[in-house]
Amino acid sequence: MKKFALFFIVAMTSLTASETKSIGNPQDTNFPKDAEGRVYHLGLKKGEIANRILLVGDPDRAKLIVQCLDNPADTFTYASNRGFTTYTGTKNGVPVTIMAIGMGMPMMDFAVREIRAITEGPLFLIRLGSCGTPSQDIPIGTLVVAEDSYGITTDYDAYHAGKNALPFKFTHTLAADPSLHNKLVEALIGNSVPVVTARDATTDSFYGSQGRLDDNFDDRNDSLMDRMLAEHPHTGSLQMETYHLFHLAKLNEYAKGSMIRVAACAIVLAQRKSNDFLSNERKHVLEEKAGNACLEALSAS
Repeated sequence: MKKFALFFIVAMTSLTASETKSIGNPQDTNFPKDAEGRVYHLGLKKGEIANRILLVGDPDRAKLIVQCLDNPADTFTYASNRGFTTYTGTKNGVPVTIMAIGMGMPMMDFAVREIRAITEGPLFLIRLGSCGTPSQDIPIGTLVVAEDSYGITTDYDAYHAGKNALPFKFTHTLAADPSLHNKLVEALIGNSVPVVTARDATTDSFYGSQGRLDDNFDDRNDSLMDRMLAEHPHTGSLQMETYHLFHLAKLNEYAKGSMIRVAACAIVLAQRKSNDFLSNERKHVLEEKAGNACLEALSAS
């Protein structure tokens, strides 16, 4: 571990970035990298990222959580021109990375695949996001830790091909890594964060496939939330990334690659039953506490 940590200290002191950067001319259309080995979307190369990574959507959230590192001022920073911002430092002396990836399953796909391409050995990935909850028993300001997750995807042919079918498909569930999940729950409780563990639902959009009603579009989603709770009554979070993170971890396992352990939690911003919404002030407090807990769980893994 000491040799591993030293490598990142060298990287952090020799590489800094304060503005958005592009990579050089990409090579290899199958998995684009430039001549330095920088991957196309993250803009990173080997040595600039740790094997323990906190993935968030909001770049301001990432910037806030950087203050929880051992030495926030001595942190490697890289902002790519594709919407990814990366901070690498240490937590409790262990190399960790905080990465803002934006929203949606495609952004999670870019992040995890390109992280795997520029790291060696086991990866430990925790997602800290925000969510709505369809459960009337979970108040705003709660951290929902996903025991498992299922996907809700749009069946486009149901709209356009005269197909008589439900316009949304539900996948089977995929579970979080038990060890990392338990460490995350313990760390959140230890940081005085209100926690529930529940099933997650990950959707391919924010509006149509999360059951938000919009008279401007024929989404046919009026009964979607009822169907969700009928088929998965313990659904506690509704967001757009976690299932794909769990899916990629399983694909890596099927390919017999180096292990990827994953866990996820989300701050409940919106109570879909009561229509309550969390204030920005309370959200920022929870982001910092939960971010610190996620880093503690990663450094202990």
